[in-house]
Amino acid sequence: MLEQFGNIMEMVKKVQQNVDNIQDHLKQERIEVSSGDVVKITVNGQQEIIAIQLNAKYLTADNAALLQDLLIATINNALTKSRNLNQEAMNKLATDLNLPKIPGLF
Repeated sequence: MLEQFGNIMEMVKKVQQNVDNIQDHLKQERIEVSSGDVVKITVNGQQEIIAIQLNAKYLTADNAALLQDLLIATINNALTKSRNLNQEAMNKLATDLNLPKIPGLF
């Protein structure tokens, strides 16, 4: 019985190390999404915004509402792509480790 517990603990340790490695890798990933030449958003694989670039030629009072809408849409698009990248990495890890598909595991 204790031997099985030891094996389970080793497996848990291995899974945690793999998750940590993937999280480190995802933090280094860069996803860039743009709305034409107006807005460019860069996020990492952990849904953190790294950069927001606005084209100066569109920075006028007349364009304020348009810029706000484009920022929201572009940020949401970038975050969605980042979440998908993160989920794909976690699914691959689960498959590589032959873990059962448990909703919410990663």
